[in-house]
Amino acid sequence: MLPTTESVFSFNSTDPMIIIRSWKDLYLVVLHYLPLAFAVDRYTTPVWCLVGFIGNIISVRIWIRRRMRKCNSSAAYLATLAVSDLLFLVLLVPYELQYPWMMGTLDLQGWCQVWNVLYMTTQYVSLLLVCAFTVERFLSVCRPFDCQRFAKTSRSAKIIVGIICLSVVLSLPQALFWSVSPETRECQVRTDELQHLESIYEFWNWTSEIVMFGLMPIIALVLNICVLRQIRTVGRLYITEASSSLARDHVHTSARCVTTTVTLMWISFYLIVTKLPVTITFSMQTSITFGQEMTLDAMATDPTWQRYLTYFTARKIIEEIGISHHACNIFIYCATSRQFRRHLKSLCFHCLSCTEYEYPGSGRVPASNRTHKHRI
Repeated sequence: MLPTTESVFSFNSTDPMIIIRSWKDLYLVVLHYLPLAFAVDRYTTPVWCLVGFIGNIISVRIWIRRRMRKCNSSAAYLATLAVSDLLFLVLLVPYELQYPWMMGTLDLQGWCQVWNVLYMTTQYVSLLLVCAFTVERFLSVCRPFDCQRFAKTSRSAKIIVGIICLSVVLSLPQALFWSVSPETRECQVRTDELQHLESIYEFWNWTSEIVMFGLMPIIALVLNICVLRQIRTVGRLYITEASSSLARDHVHTSARCVTTTVTLMWISFYLIVTKLPVTITFSMQTSITFGQEMTLDAMATDPTWQRYLTYFTARKIIEEIGISHHACNIFIYCATSRQFRRHLKSLCFHCLSCTEYEYPGSGRVPASNRTHKHRI
């Protein structure tokens, strides 16, 4: 989700009162009162980035293979999801350097706007991709005879392009909302350059957050429940008892459609579990505000400040859990997809042995084996 612009403080040795100034001073307050939250904010994200960089690169490598695309109608969605998650983690690096590490990596006019657009675009793309293949699974399981029409590669490519274009369009207003403040020299929401811009930003932000990060996961949850009910009712994912020639013609197609149903449902549920709590904490931030200006020592006994600091700790932990959705999908692929595990083992073996990567069970024989056979 979009990083929020919070009021923060500037310490002055000659003034015991804390005055609202910049992000850096807020983190000095957090470091004083919430060292655990500060450590979680600083050191957990690099772990997710490391895991996500490796996992998403491997996932893209496997899902784009022609053999995977032929036996998996959702391989294009999963490959695009891995690319989107990888870009999100790349963009997360300057954000982490900007705030918990306080290095000002976003405080450059132009880059501030571009970064916010790209940051939101990657999140929208990931979310809409999960919703797209959730809808596809719903149609494939609940309407198996229509699976072939909905699972066409050309249709998936068009949907992916449409999702990317829609995500960019929805993210473009962020370029208008964000700018480097001439007072604090920090990348933050414009407040005085355009009349009523801040209220427009709040309306747009709330609307997009509720629809994209609140409504869309709920829709995915409802569709997943329908799929589970259908599976339980039918007793299997596609009809095998049918004896008509039409049903027999669709058996192979149905089998292909449900190959990764379990994988996709776990990915969808994972997104719901990680995104909805972040949305809830984001919606609470307007009702949990800072206390009055006071000394640092007085904050320890002020109920308003203590409530905010408690909220800050919970939010940082929930946000870190939410980031894991962009980094840990590879573990779901390994746990639920036998085909993915076979390709992963083959890829690891050929990387370690410095030989050409081959498709598992593809029938291809390494050149050295062919030569040896010819000599015999």
